Amino acid sequence: MRPDVFIQALPKVELHLHLEGAIPWELVRRCSDVPLPATPPWWCDGFVFDDFASDFTDAVRICYRPVLTSVERYHRSARLIFAGLADQNVRHVEISFTPRYALHQGFQLPGIVGAIKGAAPTNLSVAVFAGLARNVPEVLDDHLIQAILDTSELDGVDLYGDERKGEVFPFVDFYALARSRGLRTKAHAGELVGPQSVTDALDHLRVKRIGHGVTAARDETLMKRLVAEGVTLDMCPTSNLKLRVVESIEAHPLQLLFRQGVSVTVNTDDPAIFGCSLSSELSLLVEKLGLTLSEIAQIEEHALHAAALPAATEAAIADEIAALTTQVM
Repeated sequence: MRPDVFIQALPKVELHLHLEGAIPWELVRRCSDVPLPATPPWWCDGFVFDDFASDFTDAVRICYRPVLTSVERYHRSARLIFAGLADQNVRHVEISFTPRYALHQGFQLPGIVGAIKGAAPTNLSVAVFAGLARNVPEVLDDHLIQAILDTSELDGVDLYGDERKGEVFPFVDFYALARSRGLRTKAHAGELVGPQSVTDALDHLRVKRIGHGVTAARDETLMKRLVAEGVTLDMCPTSNLKLRVVESIEAHPLQLLFRQGVSVTVNTDDPAIFGCSLSSELSLLVEKLGLTLSEIAQIEEHALHAAALPAATEAAIADEIAALTTQVM
């Protein structure tokens, strides 16, 4: 079976997706007050961002600020994002949004979460996470905390942002509180700085899900810990390439981590910025890292397990993956 046929047929799970960085470019162009090119420069082959904190952040702002001006626009954006995922045979997605921006715009978080979830097609389940920026911990004030905790349809919280400018420690108490209220927790770590960032997230935030975790591959003891504790790394190869985390896709440590027994998943992060899709990310693993189609299926099994879906749903999708895999063994 050709890899592209297998990847399309494979039931997939997307676990690391930012709404603000996933809005389709055509919608951005229609909503923008200034003319924008047919394709953004960031999609060009060989393009890399000079700096995470400046030009990458500026690109993300170009993509969401003209669009997310109403609750309806959140719904419209999510509907288009989810349609693209469904076309790739994605069955479940975890999508984060920035509650601080929504509140600043005067929106109520239950309305935003409802608009996002209400945009899902029938064949795609959606979990929504509130994203917090570690480099601006001062925004985690009582108002934001209460707004998050009062949003009953919210599924979890995530910590992202520039690791060079913010640590996990200001968020420790909130993470414990969020878990006590039934929210799931995860955190970006090991992207822009070394493996200690991953260790800090595990030790202090008590998470079992790490966004990226690329630099964990530098620490053999940490890799063994990830395996022993069942920690999942939600990795994003093209994002890591365009943000200079790795020098090339071939140099990405995903294969090493996977074959060491670490639970890794593959995701798109900000596909409107990086010009990728979940299917194209999986294709890279075959073309550039030499993973087999059976190994691609194993990675999707990791994602399926990490998604915390109802047992019957997880079992049914797992059976589909197993049946497809027998055709390439």
